[in-house]
Amino acid sequence: MKKYIYGVILLLAGACTADLEDTLVNSGNTDTADKIINNSTYAVNGEVLVRFEPSAESRLAECATRSGATRSGIEGVDITLDRVGGYAVEPVFVVTEKNCEKVYAAGLHLWYLLKFDENQSLDNVAADLAKVGEVKYVEFVRKVKRIAPKRATGFASNNQAAKTSPTSETRATTSIPFNDPHKQYMWGLDNQGTNSMVGYENLFEPETEADVNAVPAWKLCTGNPSIVVAIVDEGVMYSHEDLKDNYLINLAEKNGTAGKDDDGNGYTDDIYGYNFVSRNATISWNKNGDTGHGTHVGGIVSAVNNNNTGICSIAGGSGNNDGVKIFSSQIFSGENGATTTNTAKSIQYAADRGAHILQCSWGYEGGEITNDKDYTGDYYCSIEAAAIDYFIANGGTDNGPIAGGLAIFAAGNELYPMAGYPGAYEPCISVASIGPALKPTYYTNYNYGVDITAPGGSSLYPNGEIYSTVPSVLYGSNYAMMQGTSMACPMVSGVAALGLSYAQKLGKRFTAKEFRSMLLASTSDISPYLTGSITIIWEDNTEDDINYANYKEKMGAGYVDAYKLLLQVEGTPYVTIIANKASSIDLTQFFGNGDLRFSKYEISDSDKSAVGWSNDSYSNGKLNVTCTKSGSATVTVTMLVGTGSQSNASNPYPTEITKSFVVMVRSKLASNNGWL
Repeated sequence: MKKYIYGVILLLAGACTADLEDTLVNSGNTDTADKIINNSTYAVNGEVLVRFEPSAESRLAECATRSGATRSGIEGVDITLDRVGGYAVEPVFVVTEKNCEKVYAAGLHLWYLLKFDENQSLDNVAADLAKVGEVKYVEFVRKVKRIAPKRATGFASNNQAAKTSPTSETRATTSIPFNDPHKQYMWGLDNQGTNSMVGYENLFEPETEADVNAVPAWKLCTGNPSIVVAIVDEGVMYSHEDLKDNYLINLAEKNGTAGKDDDGNGYTDDIYGYNFVSRNATISWNKNGDTGHGTHVGGIVSAVNNNNTGICSIAGGSGNNDGVKIFSSQIFSGENGATTTNTAKSIQYAADRGAHILQCSWGYEGGEITNDKDYTGDYYCSIEAAAIDYFIANGGTDNGPIAGGLAIFAAGNELYPMAGYPGAYEPCISVASIGPALKPTYYTNYNYGVDITAPGGSSLYPNGEIYSTVPSVLYGSNYAMMQGTSMACPMVSGVAALGLSYAQKLGKRFTAKEFRSMLLASTSDISPYLTGSITIIWEDNTEDDINYANYKEKMGAGYVDAYKLLLQVEGTPYVTIIANKASSIDLTQFFGNGDLRFSKYEISDSDKSAVGWSNDSYSNGKLNVTCTKSGSATVTVTMLVGTGSQSNASNPYPTEITKSFVVMVRSKLASNNGWL
């Protein structure tokens, strides 16, 4: 297998090097202790990562272009390798004719993996390498772990509460417009409140607003196959009945020659993605130790909608081959996980495959890393951060709706007051979890580093976890329930993908920073629901008291709302009012304070019914109304400008100005009326 196109790198070195040396300057860092990132605890034996200074670039060129290189061409480094039985010096990141300029601009070509005798002291090797002037950083290679929530067996008021499988007796009505037979279980997309599940007695009552508000969003857009989400996780079952039509297939490789890198991306035969654990293009999901996690996550983002099969998803289209595409950039396989080295490679691979969104339901434990400085190069995972920065800068496509990419991570499941990294890294989007009652789930991390919240499921409620696709070989069924910020994360990825789909439909393009800001602003406030407390009983019979008031202002921007995001993409304003309360909507926010005269307002009968619109009137620049149901309605208001002229046939009447906006009706609002 040819993982690196060494011949191409040799040809490109001259083209890319000159520009790079103008922009990268030798740091002159001579403090060897400051050069060593992280520590050797839990590190992989016999390997270290080195990030060289730009001054070493010309001497590294021969090593970069030679398969099976055992020495770097840097004298001090090679003396150390001679001493410790060094047998491989490999560039970490792939450099091709297509990505050369991007890789060199990011400095990724300066990262190398050095392999040596496993019996050698990692600390001694790192110390010797740090003495070399051309070495900028030495980083220990760590194993990346799955993040699974600690499970509760019950709670103080009812220790018998437990997950049950969906049955006909527990099915609820739903507003989801598709024909997927399991749509009744998709409370994270359309929560029907007390009707959506039974057996929650002695728990907090489910809330109709505890979902991503997908149903009204689907009236505008259901997905777009030009939008791509990379699932960095266990392998995704690309042959699954509910995923195969929304799975991105690399046609150049499928229709090409076996054993050849037909599309020139540095990877051979990557038809369905790439497996960074086995280091080949075989995507797997059924090895001993696999959980179906990647397939479950993929289904939340883009299981095929309206195909009369299984479940529906946030961005899975309308059944007309118009869903968002997903593919697997695999970092877990069976009992094995990737290292930081291969995780970084998987992120670069996702960017170079044109993914708009990096979907990552994994990370380090909350509190293990506490700030960006530690993470980005002074003592933890500089190579991972470099790869994430590369994705954010270079994800997507040149003509797509976003210039760059979105890196979305789970916040973690340790009930810790800080999100885990990489999600807590400022450029990323870190997702915490809520349950059916719109309260933080009993396991979710919160507070520092958390950006946004979404349904992640709770096993305390029967059918309260998130229902999605899984490999039948593992479960005896194609569908199962899971919970965790791992499930909340793809909820946000799906919403983001739906927003990008709508932007593509409208021909709009945003920077990655602009779209990230829009996503984080497309939320509703969780604060009104943060009341009460509960005692969680864990599997080991220990207990934790959870006071929901302690989560106020610590759940990021609020819980994500797909409809609000699409309205932002569209440019349509919205206001939020509280149900069963007389409200006045100030129209000057849409029309200004000029000399305008009210003419009329219009709302469809279906929208009136959806929100229980009643007692409407206009007075003194305000539209007065009472709405009795949670939901949304589009209102069109017409104002008159000037007096016109009866004698002028071309302008016999005053000019009309029409504006449309959406009224969001919520059962509870914070004192700031829901604006965050």
